[in-house]
Amino acid sequence: MSEQRETMIWTHSIPQPPVPQFLREMLKDYPEIIQDIQDGLNEIVAKYLERKWGTPFNEVSEELESALSHHRFEASEALKEAEQTGDSQAIYKAKIKGDAVSEAYHVGGADFDELQNYFETYRGMFE
Repeated sequence: MSEQRETMIWTHSIPQPPVPQFLREMLKDYPEIIQDIQDGLNEIVAKYLERKWGTPFNEVSEELESALSHHRFEASEALKEAEQTGDSQAIYKAKIKGDAVSEAYHVGGADFDELQNYFETYRGMFE
């Protein structure tokens, strides 16, 4: 995340939007994916804080889906590459990562309570 975006969020005295707990649990072995999702959420929130109109819940939902879709594709590509090399350890790691991201993708919209609560709590900052 850019320092400018982080500053904007903290300048407005609100915390970063939460990556839903179930995603953090499902992807706990892949902190880079969690950070990518966090960065995307931060960018959206910062953009809406600058505009001062509406809450970005729909855009946040789309960001989560997009980020997970992107990482699912990357995991699939990593598996293909590992299979071409025949490296059984790399194949195993790629399959495990692909399974975790795919499961997170399919469960993705199941529980956004944390994000809904976040936007309810800080609604005034977006108006």
